[in-house]
Amino acid sequence: MKKLLSMAAMSFVLAFGVNAAESPITNEQVIRKLHDFFGLLDIQVYDKENLSKIVTPDFRIFEVGNDFNLESFASFIDGASETLNETSWDLSNFIVSIDNKSAHISYFNKGTFKTKKNELIHYDWMESAYMILDDQELKLKFLQSDVVSEVIEQLGQ
Repeated sequence: MKKLLSMAAMSFVLAFGVNAAESPITNEQVIRKLHDFFGLLDIQVYDKENLSKIVTPDFRIFEVGNDFNLESFASFIDGASETLNETSWDLSNFIVSIDNKSAHISYFNKGTFKTKKNELIHYDWMESAYMILDDQELKLKFLQSDVVSEVIEQLGQ
């Protein structure tokens, strides 16, 4: 009986290990995709067409109290580009959960925006994103963003 239980336990471990090893998504891919997303939001290189390649067709983002789809988010970014010269993000403290076809990541985001009015705006956010495999490529499906703090600094003339 002990031998039978031992074999059953070993079979379970092997089966679980094989399934986990077969997951097509890694933590590194999830974090890299998130960095790709924010890299494409850089106001100096932003292009809606490039962004649309790494998000799902039904992409949603909850940001600044709004529920954006890709079209309305693109309009929001276009409006921001009229007042901003530079944008940057520092993403950290990643917590990633993965299954075979999707991933969830929560993280902190420190954003810096230089305006055309010579201001530097610092934001701290707590954010969360959901990604899925879409035709074997990891794509963002949803992003939730909550502002923790905002500080506006006037730069010297």
